[in-house]
Amino acid sequence: MDGIDAIGERLAFVGFPSKRATKQLSGSAEEALKSVITLLEQMIAGTVEKRTAAEFNAAYEEAFQNYARLMFALGCLIRAVVPANVIDRVTSESFCEMETDFRDHALATFGSSIRDQAIFTVWTLRKIFDLAKAVVNKTVSDDLKEQDKKIATMFWYHGLRTRFHLDCLIFSMRMNRPIYPEVLEVISDGLRSAVDTYAWIRQAAELRSTQDEPTLTFTDLDEDDKLFVDASAYDMADECLTNVD
Repeated sequence: MDGIDAIGERLAFVGFPSKRATKQLSGSAEEALKSVITLLEQMIAGTVEKRTAAEFNAAYEEAFQNYARLMFALGCLIRAVVPANVIDRVTSESFCEMETDFRDHALATFGSSIRDQAIFTVWTLRKIFDLAKAVVNKTVSDDLKEQDKKIATMFWYHGLRTRFHLDCLIFSMRMNRPIYPEVLEVISDGLRSAVDTYAWIRQAAELRSTQDEPTLTFTDLDEDDKLFVDASAYDMADECLTNVD
């Protein structure tokens, strides 16, 4: 596993272009990306249809490694066929598309709790994408490389886990495939990996900040980060209250 400095080649899992967003690309680039996205959808379809949590978890375990390979391949493909100045715009529009889909369709399909969690997850992915761009190609000193690799491993795992479960919801809405309640609970748990993903990319950024300014022991939160922390705390508190009831 490479360190976080190699993130640029694999960042597609955060917000890869959807089929609608890719229509803005050139013909060859659009067709190439749509082919990979179709393969990913076929993989997701085999898990969404499961009836129980045990069946879904088994399908997830079986599909996850190939899902990760396809997502990493997609990242490399995007960087090869999409101009650098277009990647950010198309990715941003993909986030907008996901948010719109969840706002318009998730309530009727999954209920308010999953809808709100999904929208929060997409918002978190935006934050991750913005923060990840700040550490692209910023290497660490030799004595920190092992620590950076461990951070990268956890970042990739939680990021891909988040996207897989988010993609299950997206596929369900767009293809009108219902998800059984027991499976929906597992998907909800999978979406919580978004917070872990954000935490790991912050650690990577702080590792590089420490190198640049050795006297700093922490990174100040900006206003968006404070909103993120508040939203996470509210979500956890609400969950605790629900469990008590």
